[in-house]
Amino acid sequence: MIQVTDFNQELQQLNQEKLAIAYISQPGCSICVAVKPQLEARFGEEVPIYHFDGSKFPEVAGHFQALTAPLVVLLSHGKELTRSARFIDYPAMTKIIAEFSDETPNYEELFR
Repeated sequence: MIQVTDFNQELQQLNQEKLAIAYISQPGCSICVAVKPQLEARFGEEVPIYHFDGSKFPEVAGHFQALTAPLVVLLSHGKELTRSARFIDYPAMTKIIAEFSDETPNYEELFR
């Protein structure tokens, strides 16, 4: 997990990733504490995860239109693919990440 220390620089880096997760949390948020290790365990090997601390970067709420924490946004080249707030939809994220895998499709199988 990438702990964001420079909002603008790392936001620019996040927007250049083929696939990335923006994770926004707040101090004192018990759900945030539970979600962070689950994100790392499920997606940390496959997708870069950028952790934005909402108390250090208040502008993150406006940028991602975060009304609550935690907020998990799956992005591709800066475009939002899916978002989950408070209750994270891990199966939906897993499905989208699988669709973005670098595997070349077997066209013979696809067009039978």
